[in-house]
Amino acid sequence: MEAFLAFILSAKKALDNLGSHKNLHLVLGNESCDLDSTVSALSLAFLIHSQNSTKNADYLVIPVLNVEAKYFPLRTEICYLLKKYGIDPNILIFKDQIEYTKVLKGRKVKTSIVDHHVLSSNDKILEKTVVQIFDHRTINSQEICQNKNIEKILITTVGSCATLIANEIIESKVPILFNELCQLLYATIIYDTIGLDKECGKTFEEDMMIAQHLENILKPTESRKELFDVLWKIHNDTSSLSTKDLLYRDLKVVKGVPMPGLPLLVEDYLKRPDADVAITAFAKEFNNPSVVLIGIDASKEVKRDVAIFSTDASFKESLTHILKNSKEIAGCDLSLSEVATKNKNVVCFRQGNIKLTRKFILPLVDRAAGQVTKK
Repeated sequence: MEAFLAFILSAKKALDNLGSHKNLHLVLGNESCDLDSTVSALSLAFLIHSQNSTKNADYLVIPVLNVEAKYFPLRTEICYLLKKYGIDPNILIFKDQIEYTKVLKGRKVKTSIVDHHVLSSNDKILEKTVVQIFDHRTINSQEICQNKNIEKILITTVGSCATLIANEIIESKVPILFNELCQLLYATIIYDTIGLDKECGKTFEEDMMIAQHLENILKPTESRKELFDVLWKIHNDTSSLSTKDLLYRDLKVVKGVPMPGLPLLVEDYLKRPDADVAITAFAKEFNNPSVVLIGIDASKEVKRDVAIFSTDASFKESLTHILKNSKEIAGCDLSLSEVATKNKNVVCFRQGNIKLTRKFILPLVDRAAGQVTKK
């Protein structure tokens, strides 16, 4: 653990004196900066550091959490786990603490991206430096990061990107799977797969295999469900968060359209007295007339819903049509049933097929946004 902390601290300090480093390797998580993205970025960065530091003292690896530092405390389950295993979130590096134009100037830069494979507009400047991609969602062949010098692309359907990164560490045979790192990877896989419950549709054989490997090291005393329940309870503790904060804590953006993931059903979120004001202000901050909200309630049985807020009738109509016809368009049926709402700019649907997560809905939003842009 000491080596892991020393690595993170050295990367943080090096940002103040990049002039002495001519070889940089960035490891970039996705813009939701959820538990999976955070742990995967930190773990892969430490692996790359461990593989190269003895060969080249000038080889600096910097893990970048792809969110502004001020929003990271909203991610309650991540902060809980990091602190539990001795990592102070204040020593981490966030996207507003690093200037890519400065980093790229006068040095050789490589980038590995984890838990996504399409760079956001903010990160496009790094595209020519990307050498590795690790992701676990449906591949977007049209917008996947393009660079002729990419050395490795691993995009495969598993429940958690942490599964892919843990496997990468295991196969490398680099002895860095100390207790705390094992715990972080294991907890992330358990959280992402809802306790490795196959009935929820987020668990695959590789998740089971890697989790078992980590369990053989950790010999946990609590069950998978007990661990998930603890993390889910912390994730759902929103007592210190405002209605607007909830929109920022688990956020993805596709073609400029923000897609917040909520730790409760959207139907219940919309009942908050200040929900309409919060969503409207949120949309304005993104300079976009639309917001797609994804809700989940896993307190007893898993329930999901999705809502479209939009003052753009064309986008709302297009996305509604695509979501309702997801079986014909994307091969899987969301099984939607509309829920009445008080806001004329919002249409909300309960989701009958709980196995389809935001990862499935995201390319459908991308499709709708693309159709509206062409008009």
